Amino acid sequence: MKLVITALLLSSSVVGADPWLQNPCLTDEFSDAMFCDPSAPIDDRVKDIIDRLTWDEKVAIVGDQVQPAIESIGIPAYTWWNEASTGVASDDDAVTTKFAFPITTGMSFNRTLWKETGAQIGREARALMNAGKAYSTFWAPVVNLAREPRWGRNIEVPSEDPFQSGEYATAFVKGFQESPDDPYHVQASACCKHFIGNEMEDSTEVGQHDDRNHVDTAITMQDLFDSYLPPFQACVEEGRVTSLMCSYNAVNGVPSCANDWLLNTVARDSWDFDGAIVSDCDADRDVFESHHFTNTPEESVREILRAGTDVDCGHFVGETIQSAIDKGVVTVEDIDLAIARQFRLRMRLSHFDPEGALQKIPMSDVCSVFSVDLSHDGLIQSATLLKNDGDTLPLSAKDTGSIVVIGPNAELGQATASYYGPERHCLGNFTLVDAIKDYVEATTTVAGIDEVLSEDVSGIPDAVKAAEQADQVVLAVGTDLTWAREAHDAESIAFTDAQTQLIEQVSAAAKKPVVLVMFTATPLDMSDVLENKNIGAVLHVGQPSVTIKGAGDLLFGKKSPAGRIVQTIYKKEYMDMISIFDFNMRPGPSTFPRPDCTLIDDVDSCERGTNPGRTYRFYTGEPVVEFGFGLSFTTFDYNVVDAKQSMDLKEVEDMLKEAEEVGKIGTLKREVSQGSGFIIEVTNTGGMDADEVVLGFVIPPGAGDDGIPLKSLFAFERVHVKAGETRTVTLVPGLTDYTIVQQNGVRTAREGEYTFEFGVKSGGAFSQLK
Repeated sequence: MKLVITALLLSSSVVGADPWLQNPCLTDEFSDAMFCDPSAPIDDRVKDIIDRLTWDEKVAIVGDQVQPAIESIGIPAYTWWNEASTGVASDDDAVTTKFAFPITTGMSFNRTLWKETGAQIGREARALMNAGKAYSTFWAPVVNLAREPRWGRNIEVPSEDPFQSGEYATAFVKGFQESPDDPYHVQASACCKHFIGNEMEDSTEVGQHDDRNHVDTAITMQDLFDSYLPPFQACVEEGRVTSLMCSYNAVNGVPSCANDWLLNTVARDSWDFDGAIVSDCDADRDVFESHHFTNTPEESVREILRAGTDVDCGHFVGETIQSAIDKGVVTVEDIDLAIARQFRLRMRLSHFDPEGALQKIPMSDVCSVFSVDLSHDGLIQSATLLKNDGDTLPLSAKDTGSIVVIGPNAELGQATASYYGPERHCLGNFTLVDAIKDYVEATTTVAGIDEVLSEDVSGIPDAVKAAEQADQVVLAVGTDLTWAREAHDAESIAFTDAQTQLIEQVSAAAKKPVVLVMFTATPLDMSDVLENKNIGAVLHVGQPSVTIKGAGDLLFGKKSPAGRIVQTIYKKEYMDMISIFDFNMRPGPSTFPRPDCTLIDDVDSCERGTNPGRTYRFYTGEPVVEFGFGLSFTTFDYNVVDAKQSMDLKEVEDMLKEAEEVGKIGTLKREVSQGSGFIIEVTNTGGMDADEVVLGFVIPPGAGDDGIPLKSLFAFERVHVKAGETRTVTLVPGLTDYTIVQQNGVRTAREGEYTFEFGVKSGGAFSQLK
């Protein structure tokens, strides 16, 4: 009864009824407590909290991510799990801003956009907290690599490139957590996930089934340090993220959430991670029940806590902790350390401090004109033009006449909104049809195929008839969440037969070249589409959800596309060559059978697969569309006007030596000496003002031999250039760009001739320098 009365008294200090968060330090009961003294050292304040807790309260805190009210310190129940990858997903009646998925916004190559998006989502999160409609800890962003085209969660990640993914993580997290209103507190807590090697959901190949909860991913030390770890290191060291999420899978025999080396030695000791580590939901239980890592549940709890997992999203620790204590397997100190990290983070979130600037962020900042415009701009900056024969685009709103939008994704929008984002949002249920209607009212739609995976072709004749009658045809094809999503990997990277027929027949029937808009997070083989002479233009939009309205500005030339592809698009034969279970990045023989083997009853007789290399850094084949490709409505020319012709590797070697001396795992720093960058003049040689994304790639000595990458992205900048004008861009390699990772995971300086490329050879401006 006393607890209920206290909660009622506390509610008066927060805006809104029944607030989710309440500050006990604003009440007479706790205002003089040590943990409420903002001038005291944070660790002393946290210790005061721990000293006040009863044993039952400690068990409740460490045992579940949904924690009950804690009477000893006057706080209500708290939930650690909240989502915000594409906008705050509120469980209340709150309406928030929805943003495009990272697989779309990653294509913008714009750190400013990423940071502003993170900042707006974080600001809306704080506004909701102030209104009593949200908690403070959000499990975003996802910075795993899009290393496998069939992975179900490619929609949630920004790139296949580790450097770009790290830059995205840094920008998004800094925007999300750091408010200019208060440099001393965290606006809202971000969480980089899933740490690590999580890029497989649920698949069956050649009779073998595996899923993320049971898989033990075999990752070489070379791949671990060269590909898998760098995005997370950037998130921690540059982004200063306040939370990490350990993943379901095991890595080289050790479950991630019980991996002392990964969580403590790497993240905390080497990278100086200062925050709480949360488990993916029920990943702690998987340590014992799925991975069978220990002989008893109690021993698994011990390994989880001592590895540094502080928050159990699930009930496993709570169900087992008392038994673990009784049997002497877990100590009180183990529990107190996890609790201390939790409350240290909540201190940084100003849960126990006097009201300040963050508490004054109003609900009027949620779904503001700025946030809605930013949401639409995300798609405009990111959509990527893959084909534009005969200047099919932009269309003329005045002269085009009637338009018909055909395809299963013509009205895709709201169906994807609530996937790691807000179902209740302020954008409206916009679709591609709506985006086009903003310019041409005489726009109709015919599905032709009702769903992306349907093989029912009975509606194609109606689509063909509509195409024959319309002045302009727009095809809306690709995938949606039924194709690939969390817990479901894609079964194919090829169009269905039905979509193939729809594309071929409709494009053949159209009066003029068709515009095809590609919605997908699964990089589908587009060879036939790009070769089809009846398809004049292809605009790749990723998965924008309701932000698709911005596509109208691109289709009708209000803005020029400037996005760049962030996933290598492979030929469909790729999925027959290499198993999704093979996590090797580098080319070579695989221990897994070819996925197209039909000898399910005699798997040992199956031919072993061959890894052609994953991502543009290692892929040895000819891509359908290469990483970094993207066209514009104008043309650009690059001129490298200043470049250092030699690099003294002593600076690199000194950096590596320093890293070794301090026990640094991974790269110590990326700073470079003066004068080691490239100054590039970017000239708009066309007739339209437009953005240009300038990509810098480095080709190291011996590229492609002995595991050395073919090339790697070292820098990028997005710049706006008016027609006929020239802008200057400076791209600077880091010290690590003059190194390679050996098979044992050790990074070493690499002597020899380096080649630097700006842009991609297959399209747009390009320059090369040795």
